[in-house]
Amino acid sequence: MGNKVNVAELIGSQRFGAFQLRIVILCGMIQFLDGFDTQAMGYAGPALRAAWHIAPQALGSVFAFGAFGTGVGSILLGPLADVFGRRKLMIATVAIFGVLTFFTAFAHSTDELRIWRLLAGFGLGAALPLTFVVANEFAPSRIRARMIAAMACGFAVGALSGGLLEAALIPLFGWQAIFYFGGIVPVILAAALFLFLPESVRFLVTRPGTSQEIAAILNKMDARLSFATETEFVVPAEPETRGFAPIRLFSEGRAAMTMSLWVVYLVTLGLLNTLNNWLPVAINMAGLPVQRSVLMTTLFQFGGIAGVLSLGALADRIGYFRVLVSAYALLAVCIAAIGSVGNAQLALAAAIAGTGVFLIGANNTLNAFASTLYPTVIRSTGVSWGSSFGRLAGSVGPYFAGVLLAVLPLGTTFMIFAIPALIGSVGIFGMMRAISMPRTKMEFS
Repeated sequence: MGNKVNVAELIGSQRFGAFQLRIVILCGMIQFLDGFDTQAMGYAGPALRAAWHIAPQALGSVFAFGAFGTGVGSILLGPLADVFGRRKLMIATVAIFGVLTFFTAFAHSTDELRIWRLLAGFGLGAALPLTFVVANEFAPSRIRARMIAAMACGFAVGALSGGLLEAALIPLFGWQAIFYFGGIVPVILAAALFLFLPESVRFLVTRPGTSQEIAAILNKMDARLSFATETEFVVPAEPETRGFAPIRLFSEGRAAMTMSLWVVYLVTLGLLNTLNNWLPVAINMAGLPVQRSVLMTTLFQFGGIAGVLSLGALADRIGYFRVLVSAYALLAVCIAAIGSVGNAQLALAAAIAGTGVFLIGANNTLNAFASTLYPTVIRSTGVSWGSSFGRLAGSVGPYFAGVLLAVLPLGTTFMIFAIPALIGSVGIFGMMRAISMPRTKMEFS
């Protein structure tokens, strides 16, 4: 091949094959852990309330600490991926998360639960945004959103698995069993990441002396590719300027775009943390028994799988903006419906499934979108800090929900929950105004 190779164009022109499938599976398993962990306390919540006689406000604080820890981990550790590489950070944080989650099963008080959930969230926080970065950077351009969507299904599958496992094991072993499982699996996954996850080629391009490593990775992607020793690998469309990465999120004309993105992250992750944690308890409070509440909540995750796949496919066809604006508007309708149908099980099931379609689907489409907005040298920072802001500010959502559920009817509470979804739709419009078309086309890769 020639002496200068544009790796973005080369990777974007590839067909989906075994190499890309490996990326989807490995990153999807990290998403699986996030879904499993996010829903774990929610599914364990009814059993914990019965075993420890916990008030909704106290349980809400446990939920909030987990979300807060994830946000702190992402904001502190995420930028390190732009310095040391995506691969190393993902391996380390997944392993740490597994160990800390395992010890959560040995908590004996709400104070201990808060500490372990905070620390475990810190361990996983940095790895989650990187799954979107890595999947985006290895995806063929014509199916980028669909490949990222397939990877992101891991979140809903993980949350769904947690619900099914908890429903089966609570009567036998209590709430602790889910944390044993949630601690062992990440350690195994960390070993798999060490063996099979390649470093981001686009990251390696920004580092000197990595040509042989880049050539080896590209050859694994397509055995027909070969490169001369003197080959130079480049991404010519991207600027070479340096600087403290977080500051660059607000410079070079990105300030309005970044702020709009952060607002949408806030409402999305605030809602996701709140509903993932409180749906089983809220349904139980509506009059359904504990096991039925847990099983009913799994419809949220089934809907999420459908939403991730369908919204990802639509994004490849009609663009991220149209998909996201519509998804958030429809999400508001579904959330409001959950609180207004009482214990009518068919209507409640439809509202819960619809909420999963538009909330989990929009969340993953937003992450895929965010991974296209920034150049390589600040891409991990851009996605990590946006996600971190949403998780940190949105971590009050579960606590606030506990307060509302203690003093207001379910219908009124869920009407309030619908408001952030409408704000998300408005926030996407704000991004449309903030991003100029020439810049959009330049950096969406």
